[in-house]
Amino acid sequence: MVSASHGRSTAMVAAAMAMTLTATLSGQAPHEPDFCRVDTRGTEVLASRPAEGEAPVDDVNWFARPVPNPAGRWIVGFASHDQNYLYDLTRGRRVKMPDKSDAVATPDGRYITVPSHYTPNHTVNFYDAATLLARLDEGKDALDVKPAFAHQVADVYDHYYQSVGVVSDARDGANTTTVYRMMFSGSSVKPAPGFRIVDYTFRKTATGLTVTPSKAMMLCPQITRDLATPFISKDGRHVIAHDGGSEGEPGTLKIFEITGVDPAGQTTTCEQRVDFGFAAGKADFSYDGNRVTFHISKHSYLTPFVNGGLVAPTITDVVVADLVRDAQGRITGHGGLARVTTSTREGVGSYFPAFFPDDRVFYVANTAPKNSEEPKRFHLRVVDPAKEVTFANFFRDPAQRQAADAIGELWRQSCAPAMQPFKSGEAAWAFTSLKRQQCVGLVTARFTGSETDKARLLSACGAAATR
Repeated sequence: MVSASHGRSTAMVAAAMAMTLTATLSGQAPHEPDFCRVDTRGTEVLASRPAEGEAPVDDVNWFARPVPNPAGRWIVGFASHDQNYLYDLTRGRRVKMPDKSDAVATPDGRYITVPSHYTPNHTVNFYDAATLLARLDEGKDALDVKPAFAHQVADVYDHYYQSVGVVSDARDGANTTTVYRMMFSGSSVKPAPGFRIVDYTFRKTATGLTVTPSKAMMLCPQITRDLATPFISKDGRHVIAHDGGSEGEPGTLKIFEITGVDPAGQTTTCEQRVDFGFAAGKADFSYDGNRVTFHISKHSYLTPFVNGGLVAPTITDVVVADLVRDAQGRITGHGGLARVTTSTREGVGSYFPAFFPDDRVFYVANTAPKNSEEPKRFHLRVVDPAKEVTFANFFRDPAQRQAADAIGELWRQSCAPAMQPFKSGEAAWAFTSLKRQQCVGLVTARFTGSETDKARLLSACGAAATR
């Protein structure tokens, strides 16, 4: 990789490249060079639905979320045309379930929640997951299933985009007491929208279920400008959010620990634990809390909201990152990154990734830009992120990032000259799509700057994936 001492030299690479690349491209062979072939759905795609011959999905509202289940199948909740569905990606079976959108299961798989914005009476609904999954097994719609609990107060009258963690789970004989922490956006109560949490204490005994909600608490005062709507961890103790920045200067993806809650004062306290150093959106924690996945974006650097597909020229792709913990189990940083997908057609991409309990990742993929006349089709794909090659996070080293930016821009001009130019911070992600031999081939064939700068870029190619 490029050392920090070479920052000035690498900063000159893009300028040299811009002056010399036109002549190089004029002699480009009519066939596509190997270094241009970077599209991938993932090294190992384990499932892709709908399969050939199955009913297509022509609309996906917002995101899809995993539904843990005793059989260990890859089941998700998603919405299409303002109707929630359960979709078994293992068996290719889907049925309707209540409400319009944002069906999110609790991490223990006991309940499936729907936020008040998408329910007919503005209640936060908790449905018994076993009842819904039984209908899925039978292949029957579950529209008539009633909530096991419905929460209706002013603080949660109109909220959406929730995520849920399990703060605690205790047993006393046959009795169970579980505290679920729900994070959500939106509210009819000022100040709004903001992000808030409610702790729900579920007490289940032989005589029935009682639920005690806390007051809604404002979440993490440090998250002042989140544009990507954060997610809570499966243990309800961490939040990953895109935070900070200013107009024209993207902020960065960060992890915060919720260090204290005050239901009476309706506040929380948080501490920042990780700063990834780059912009990303829609991040999700793995079930063991040791990894996160998120999508990166070209043109719209976060693409925080996707309803019915991507709008060209936006492109989104999936990345997984390892987290680092200390001896006490506290998150202290992050390790390697792995790029799972690469899309090169504007308006087509892979987005809203999430983990299943078995550490597999699924994501939503669209096949045609939303703002095109082509038929709209969507796929939900399951991949094994362990098959991907990790690379060190070079985004926090200026010299290394400059080299990655230069190689990424060289790839765009060489392989996709009609693509919208990269915005700040985007070209480096194009570098992460290249295998090592592709990177070397690209720089050798297309870069026409000084031999010193070429050597810098070839050295940077040593950090590219080996397969």
